Amino acid sequence: MSAPQTIADIRTRIERAVQRVVQAITPLSATQMLEPRLPDSRSVKDVLAHLTWWDQWLLFTLPADRNTSPPPIAPPLFDQIPLADHWADEMNAKVHAYNQPRELAPIQAEFTATYNQLLQRVSQLSITDLDDPDGIAAVIGQPVAPLILGIYEHYEEHAHELEQTIGSS
Repeated sequence: MSAPQTIADIRTRIERAVQRVVQAITPLSATQMLEPRLPDSRSVKDVLAHLTWWDQWLLFTLPADRNTSPPPIAPPLFDQIPLADHWADEMNAKVHAYNQPRELAPIQAEFTATYNQLLQRVSQLSITDLDDPDGIAAVIGQPVAPLILGIYEHYEEHAHELEQTIGSS
């Protein structure tokens, strides 16, 4: 697949990837979404909570647009992100533990709300924002393009996993 040329292209790819996740889980009942059907004894609820946390992290990490009201709230556990460079696996484990006792319905609602907020925020960016080292990247201390392009890649990975596991059940 070629690199996206516009923010509209990126938004379309994000929407398609999220729809793959949604389509993969739509046939499942709430009970089935709680079953440990995925590798490492994860459930669909766990995957939705995981995707939501990372989307919340990205929304909080990107500087709020002046039209964004209210500004994004720090995701749960944000204050526990290690200072080390490679902390994703550690945070994934913390996010998993945090969400284990939570009910499915609020996680599904957060997933939808966060996804919609993220689409809105991505729509406010420009292609220049993704690559300008003196723009948003200077504010957040890291390149923006991998974060934004990584959204649909992250969803695609989990969509594939869900399709493979749920489709074979």
